[in-house]
Amino acid sequence: IYTHSHVDHFGGILGVTDQDAVDRGDVRIVAPVGFLDAVVGELVVAGHIMVRRAVYQFGTLLPPGPLGHVDCGLGSALGLAPWALVAPTDTVAETGQELTLSGIRAVFQDTPDAEAPAEMNFHFPDRRVLCMAENCTHTLHNLHPIRGAKTRDALAWSKYIQEAIDLWADDTDVMFASHHWPRFGTDDVRGFLAMQRDVYRWMHDQTMRLANQGYGPDEIAAELPLPEEFDQSHVRGYYGAVPHNCRAVYNRYLGWYDGNPANLDPLPPAQASANYVDFMGGADAVLAKARSSFERGEYRWVVQVVNHVVFADPANQSARDLQADALEQLGYQSESATWRNAYLMGAMELRHGPSALGAVPIDSMAQAMEVEHLFDLVGVRFDPARFTRGPVVFNVHFTDLDEDHCLGVGRSVIHHRADAVDDEAIASIRIDRATFAATLSDAAALQSVEISGDRDIVMDFFAGLTVFGTAALIEPQSGQPRHQT
Repeated sequence: IYTHSHVDHFGGILGVTDQDAVDRGDVRIVAPVGFLDAVVGELVVAGHIMVRRAVYQFGTLLPPGPLGHVDCGLGSALGLAPWALVAPTDTVAETGQELTLSGIRAVFQDTPDAEAPAEMNFHFPDRRVLCMAENCTHTLHNLHPIRGAKTRDALAWSKYIQEAIDLWADDTDVMFASHHWPRFGTDDVRGFLAMQRDVYRWMHDQTMRLANQGYGPDEIAAELPLPEEFDQSHVRGYYGAVPHNCRAVYNRYLGWYDGNPANLDPLPPAQASANYVDFMGGADAVLAKARSSFERGEYRWVVQVVNHVVFADPANQSARDLQADALEQLGYQSESATWRNAYLMGAMELRHGPSALGAVPIDSMAQAMEVEHLFDLVGVRFDPARFTRGPVVFNVHFTDLDEDHCLGVGRSVIHHRADAVDDEAIASIRIDRATFAATLSDAAALQSVEISGDRDIVMDFFAGLTVFGTAALIEPQSGQPRHQT
């Protein structure tokens, strides 16, 4: 059972089964409706930068210990084994749907856009056991994880929990989730679920109460400490945190813009930072004042102001060191493990530079992906400045699927048509899905592919696709985007 569309809940599938077993019918895989689209939306379209930011969220490269990595809040550490994806065989389309799996009855609840875009809880009525997926764990969760994701719906999340209480609480002796430990006893389960329900509703309602009074997201985050009713419970911010969750609620309804025209079209960070530093009397003057603030324990302010010096002059090692010192102090004081990890990773990279860590394994996921998803990834990697020979159309025949598709290029975008052949196409490509996926990171994969028509223009197009490198997070990006050669 894939409870939801996050990689730590499907990426280890090859540890328990494989594609052949599924194809033979020996194994069924159950997932919520919209599962594959949600996976693609996160791991394919935005996956590369999410993986990079996840290194900060989970503190992946931090050494373990009191000055480094301690925990992730939701679990001990992020696994680094290769990911894979085998497509589901069964889809749960609605709440109340029942399946019998290996002789065990399971009744499902569809919970889209709560903890994940596609997610489901389920109940084993004959065993009186309830699984709340990742919708209820022993922590305050994220309404918007700092690794990046689509903003989650706090109000719907709260209502789904109430629905689960109504459906199953009286018929449950044991509740478990996709992380953490179980709860035992009907009364304990009901109380646990009610507390989780209430904290998401509180963040939603109070954020929007203040938003409707004109407060911006940063002001709201400063105005809403966790109430005493939640203070000694399992909804403290060990993983998520109230300040960034309040900002997420604001963003879901009102977006990135706070309504102040001064924030409508700001200068990009490096340019603005250079101006700030100049206005404040130069880097030395800023750092002198920042050191005094550091000695007074004003670490949030130090990080905010010295960031301008780093972005104005990334080579200023004094600024980098002071910024790292302040980030470390914020990390040591953070209850949220993800905040701690992010602060300490930032400090590490200021001192030692960024470290590359993996990429989204598109090749190993290709067999579970729709062809449309692969073309979506082509669009994300397409750099119009690198291919100026359009408009053109390529016919693409996928030999393993016996499907025809058209890939058009023009007006600085690509467009895709399924079940189509264009008689005016400049070239035709015969390729299988896995090889097509490989070409997105290595155009050399096309060397053995059958191409009729203008082969050179096909090679030029794929060679011009952007190759995503290690993005800078704590300082300005350096150089130009990288491409295939």
